[in-house]
Amino acid sequence: MMRRLLAGMLLLPLATLCLGLRNRDADHIYQVGVLITDDTYLAPVEGFKEGMKELRYEEGRDIVYHVRNAKLDREALRHFAEDFVRQRVDLIFTATYIGASLAKEATAGSNIPVVFGPAGDPVETGLVKSIADSGNNLTGVSTLSLELTAKRLEMLTRLVPKARRVAIVFNPEDRFSQEVVKQTYRAAQKLGLVLIECRGRDAEEMRKSVEGLGPGQVDAIFAIPDVLVNNQVSTLSAIARERKLPYVVHIRSLAERGALASYGINTYQIGRQAARLADKILNGTRPAEIPIETPRKLELVINLRIAKEIGLVIPNHLLREADVILR
Repeated sequence: MMRRLLAGMLLLPLATLCLGLRNRDADHIYQVGVLITDDTYLAPVEGFKEGMKELRYEEGRDIVYHVRNAKLDREALRHFAEDFVRQRVDLIFTATYIGASLAKEATAGSNIPVVFGPAGDPVETGLVKSIADSGNNLTGVSTLSLELTAKRLEMLTRLVPKARRVAIVFNPEDRFSQEVVKQTYRAAQKLGLVLIECRGRDAEEMRKSVEGLGPGQVDAIFAIPDVLVNNQVSTLSAIARERKLPYVVHIRSLAERGALASYGINTYQIGRQAARLADKILNGTRPAEIPIETPRKLELVINLRIAKEIGLVIPNHLLREADVILR
């Protein structure tokens, strides 16, 4: 009798926990609006879907994703966000600062939650009030882009020890890029680097700015994370390769498209991480009650094929440190 009583006491908390984990409406098919700025950030969306599947949200049975890709058209992205509000979706997921910002505007005054993963530094850019309490209907995963700027620039100097003059490519009209540029200058001063700015408010202006670099003017090119810069990675990295210049970016998908290396977040894993936050919301937790999370892991990706193409020898100790080597 006592054994059965003890067994029941042990099973009760477990059963309660399981019920808590499945607190959502079993008969409701959740409608999730997905905002994509461009193809660069397809990976976090796939990660988000996989994360939701792991949490037993079967696509088509428990959850439906309405994916909208704006293809770099900001107004289209705005309209998509507004459409999701009119459709009264259960949740909006987005993977960039621009997407999160427009979703925030569109959902103002509604109770539709927004989960971002990633979206730059959400506090610095005003998306949320603080890491602990968003103060609104948003929550998500930060990219740590501001905090990682110094480490990424230091990684460039480790990849290219002789680098003294570095070109930085950025969109001067992007609010988040402006903050990252400030951090880059502070980091460069500590590392003894001289920065040469390559500004571009559109693809053509950005291309011409990089092509305008004179022979021997810089030793490497450092990309400032931004939707426009990301989208132009193939063009900009091709220019860099022609001039035998290392081009360093912040995520793996860009290194796969012709850059020398990336150091930063794994966007697929960020998407998976964001899925847990979405699950909490669908189980009744308010976004403001869910602290903003940071990436669980950073990764160094080295494109060895590009290194060979530009005649750069990567030190063995860095190859051992690399999480991914592209050959």
